[in-house]
Amino acid sequence: MRTTLFMAMSLNGFIARPDGEEDFLSMAHWADYVRFAHMYGNVIFGRKTYEAVMNWTDHNGFDDLLGVTKIILSNDVNMEVPPEFVVLPSPHEAMHFLAESGFDHAFVCGGSQVNTAFLKEHLINEIILNIEPVLVGEGKRVFAEDDFLEKLTFTSKQERENGIVTLTYQTDAPEFEHHHH
Repeated sequence: MRTTLFMAMSLNGFIARPDGEEDFLSMAHWADYVRFAHMYGNVIFGRKTYEAVMNWTDHNGFDDLLGVTKIILSNDVNMEVPPEFVVLPSPHEAMHFLAESGFDHAFVCGGSQVNTAFLKEHLINEIILNIEPVLVGEGKRVFAEDDFLEKLTFTSKQERENGIVTLTYQTDAPEFEHHHH
């Protein structure tokens, strides 16, 4: 099973302001996110991302993901969530759950902690980044600061509307092998 990580970020690598606000990201990213989620049938993100989207005032973003299996990575596996959401404690648990549910591709759109957790477990095969033409002074990065070094292979670039550039890279990580218990 392959895993794609997709994130939108400022040119200098920030995905949100310190308070989690994403006001510098355009709606073009949400359209991509929704398209990928429906294409793969699933999406994995963290509790903070879940809470941020649930708190959107203009519309409930998750309405755009009806029929998509939504996995929240959280240590609090007993947190109350609506149907269509599954709470799991680790990247490996998420991968096993998706494999057992018949998926052949996992889609990670995390939050810094989740992205780094998957990267460190060598569970990301492809990284797609939407680079917004903006610089943000501080906030949350695509990957949380941690002890890792991952060499990437550049595969493509696409220049988009509004000055957004989409970059795609492959990692050396092997595809996830699922073993039935």
